[in-house]
This record gives sequence, structure tokens and C-alpha cells, in this order.
Amino acid sequence: MEEGGLNGLDFQHASLCTRRAWLHMHRVDYSHLDERMAYGTALHEISRPRDKSTRGLFGLAPDRIDWKNRLVVEAKGRGGAEEAVGRQTAFYALLLWVATGRRWKAGNEILETRRKREVPVNDGTVEDMIEVAEELIEIRKERIAPPARRKGLCKKCSYRRLCWGTA
Repeated sequence: MEEGGLNGLDFQHASLCTRRAWLHMHRVDYSHLDERMAYGTALHEISRPRDKSTRGLFGLAPDRIDWKNRLVVEAKGRGGAEEAVGRQTAFYALLLWVATGRRWKAGNEILETRRKREVPVNDGTVEDMIEVAEELIEIRKERIAPPARRKGLCKKCSYRRLCWGTA
């Protein structure tokens, strides 16, 4: 995955929408203009600032790492997009597993409700992530963004202005 230049957010975006993944990988981003993203960012900073022990971690940017228990945690404001967020967190755990030679656990922390959610990291996860990585590499090769396709998440997506011209 390193050779593909992929990161955790690529896996999250790909799980939600191919067009969104393409836009993210080509650095087209309007999330800073989105109210929901601003809310999540503020909640994140107030609730649980990023753990400084993750800095300099060969490009990984998980929110928190429990080195003693080999647990990587990604915090989100709300509990939506469970599979997508789980893939982002699993990406971090798998890379740490490869880097350290020891199996890592993954979890998501939902800040608004103070819930914790375990993310499976097993052989099935590895196979799934390899498939998604291959898809992402193909998506990135495309010269233009895939066409927009309406989905339930479009109404709340930070990229909705680019796809549908609506706020």
C-alpha cells in the first residue's frame, strides 16, 4: 500500500463513493466549507485532541495509539458511516502490524455519544483492504472524476457542492 501512496482517508472515501475517493486523491476538497465537518473538527478538538505520539509515524495520522496494548483509535464526531470509518482505522492497524511484526487492534470512538466501537482486524480484513487498495489505485489513474451518482449520503456529503451544486 505504501507504493500506492494511499492513506487511511482514501479507504474511508472509497467505502462511501468512488467520485468522492477520486476527488480526495486529487486534492479537490471543500470540506473546510462544510458545516458538519466544522462541527466534527470542533468537537474533536474539544473532546479529544490528537495524540502527540502519532506524529512522525511514517505518514500515518490516527487520532490515538495505545502502544502498550497495540490499539489504534480513530475518533469521529458522530457514529455514521461505520464501515467506511472502520476501514480507515483498519488501514492504520494493518500498517502498524506490518511495521512492528505484531498484530494490532483497532477501534473507533464516537465523540458525540462517548461510545466505543471495535473494528475487526483479521485475515478477512486484510483481503478486503487489498481489494479496496487495488480499486483505489485504479481510481487514481483516471484523468477525470467518475460521474456523480446519487446516494443517500449525498445530502450530507462535504463534496455535494461539487457533484450537485447544492449547499
